[in-house]
Order: sequence, then structure tokens, then C-alpha cells
Amino acid sequence: MRLAYPIHLMNKLVLTPAILPIYHFANDEYTNAFGNSLEIEGSKGLTLNGNLFIDYELHPRHAFQLSAGIPFVVRDIRPDGLTRKYVANLEYAMRF
Repeated sequence: MRLAYPIHLMNKLVLTPAILPIYHFANDEYTNAFGNSLEIEGSKGLTLNGNLFIDYELHPRHAFQLSAGIPFVVRDIRPDGLTRKYVANLEYAMRF
């Protein structure tokens, strides 16, 4: 569940800080070369991410969104590949 609060800075500009907690309920498993399923200790637990969204409306049907995220709390082992120090994305949206 993402918790977010939009802040309208100007008529067409919205800043939205957010917190995204992700809880991994069980340790991950993998199958080794011999076909045995093995558990990856330390891969369950909480990841807590901070997000920031900046939305700018060019027109009622056209908008840009800049989003960025950074982990505040991470699991000991993250075999799912979610090991970025930060992530950023620029998106253009066109509504039909």
C-alpha cells in the first residue's frame, strides 16, 4: 500500500511525496543444479521506499510526470533484483 499526499503548488503543478512499504513474507527459494529447492536466508522482511512524484499538466489531455524513489529500509538479501540505490522516471501521458 502506497501512502501519498498530493500538494498543489500551482494550477498545473502537483508535488506528491509518498511512502511505499513492501513486506516479503517468506524467504525466497531457488533450485540448484541438482534439482534441490533451497531457501535463501535473510530474503524475507521489510523494504521501505520513499517516492516523490512531480506532475505537470500541459493541457487537460497531456501531462508529464517525473517520479523518483529511494529505499530507506532494505532486506538483508534481495535476490529479486530490487537493489537500486535510487530510481527515476520521466513519463509523458496523453489521455484519449
